[in-house]
Amino acid sequence: MRALLFVIAATVLIAPSLDAGEALALRVSPSVAIAPATVVVNAAAVHDPGNRGLRIQIESAEYYRCSVIQLDGDRAPTTTTVRYEGVPGGVYEVQATLFGSGGRTVAVNSRTVEILSNRGQ
Repeated sequence: MRALLFVIAATVLIAPSLDAGEALALRVSPSVAIAPATVVVNAAAVHDPGNRGLRIQIESAEYYRCSVIQLDGDRAPTTTTVRYEGVPGGVYEVQATLFGSGGRTVAVNSRTVEILSNRGQ
């Protein structure tokens, strides 16, 4: 029981919350780190029968990774978590895009992350 309460509390603290009228919320952690870093992206999409996909990407001038997650409308989980391991130094734009029926873009949200290089150590 104690472990279950911990999991619930951790989920509430990690999951981004949706504001009224917002279709997609985004939380990225950490916002600043030392390379090589692990970047955790949490995207929360409002429950909607038209939700079909979620693309989460991290990009800098020299690095790009992308994850595409299929969503099953209003039966999909509210929060999707993606971890990017070993991210090198640089300034990154982390972007989440929610897609609806027919591949149309429903919402886009982004954050900036800075990974400090440990060169010279």
